[in-house]
Amino acid sequence: MKEKTDEELMTLLKNGDEGQAILELYNRHSKKVYAYLIRRNSRPIAEDLFQDCFIKIIENKSAWNGQPFQLWLYVILRNIVIDDYRKNNISIKLNEKLRLSGHQENEPEFNIDDMLSTLPNEKAKLLKEYFYEGLSSKELSERHSVTEASLRKRLSRAISMLKGVKK
Repeated sequence: MKEKTDEELMTLLKNGDEGQAILELYNRHSKKVYAYLIRRNSRPIAEDLFQDCFIKIIENKSAWNGQPFQLWLYVILRNIVIDDYRKNNISIKLNEKLRLSGHQENEPEFNIDDMLSTLPNEKAKLLKEYFYEGLSSKELSERHSVTEASLRKRLSRAISMLKGVKK
């Protein structure tokens, strides 16, 4: 028997055959989904978002309109990551990058958006695209027409500028 495509499985899922279809989609894509999430989050957050992803697939099955499943899946993933960043009003990875060795837990919290507003627009935009939108350095280098090495250097300089704002 020929193995069903992701799109055929989504059609089954959309038509009410949730059990086998979602299980097969999970088996095919869970490693890639988890890898995508763990690159952008701490392990506990990635695990929560991982579950949310497959729940969203089931909840939003009626929104799938026949487009390639992997494209639809990564739109869901991207939206989950962005929603989580917005919900927390801060990027955990960005906070970790900014944390100074002398930072104490009882120090007042700082607002990333206020800090970003002190940077030149280009640097603030770059950091938002990387940390809030979850774009990879490859995606950003293509978007900004620079090499990945140049982009990483720009990110590093922008983060250094933010560290100076925090002091």
